[in-house]
Amino acid sequence: MRRILGLGGWSLVALLIAVAIGLAVWEPLVATSAEAPKPHRYDTRIVRDTYGVPHIFGTTDADVAYGIAYAHAEDDFETLQQVVAMTRGRFGAIAGADGAGVDFALHFVGARETVDRDYMKQPADVRALLDAYAAGLNHYADQHPDEVALKKLFPVNGRDIATGFVLRSPFFFGLDAVLGALAKDAPLPPQTAGPKPDADDPPALAPGSPEPRATTENGSNAFAVAPKRSADGFTRLISNSHQPWRGSVA
Repeated sequence: MRRILGLGGWSLVALLIAVAIGLAVWEPLVATSAEAPKPHRYDTRIVRDTYGVPHIFGTTDADVAYGIAYAHAEDDFETLQQVVAMTRGRFGAIAGADGAGVDFALHFVGARETVDRDYMKQPADVRALLDAYAAGLNHYADQHPDEVALKKLFPVNGRDIATGFVLRSPFFFGLDAVLGALAKDAPLPPQTAGPKPDADDPPALAPGSPEPRATTENGSNAFAVAPKRSADGFTRLISNSHQPWRGSVA
């Protein structure tokens, strides 16, 4: 049976449409654009092998950072934009309620305030790397405007990249478990600082406590290639690359 909406029903539909349009328009209006890094000519070359793996060549480390950013954007611009949105407190505009939780965490840990306070204290070569990576992302965004998810998300600068590190680092040490417990009014996870228990001792957990990070499926990896095992005689070191298959830290 077909139902015909009454005046009240149509009013509700009109209200929902107006709210949706308002949210879509309001978020970019209140967002602020960042200042792009100072113009710089980067001497960079990106060469992809037969497997599609990018090899980045540059005269300086900053040149390579610029190329890495552009290659990253070629491979997964969507994820990079999510990370940039996180550093600006705009992830909720992309991911909804889950993203809003990350926006809260950004303010909770004072990530941008930390960067504003300490960024200029960093060595000039470190800031050059951060600005170069940001410039590489900006170049890709300029060339592919149809792929940009949010208005005023670009340009980015070195401070945005640094904020991403400040925001992400506490989660490697279990901040997500603490925030999750607080949100659910559950017992906090046990502290792991201090003397380590014997390897055979089971973890001491209070009933209902979140499982500690050490017993979950989180992990790192590291490996080395000796000079005699490499074609060019150089040593290769890979440590703690922390690369899951998908998501904002892929």
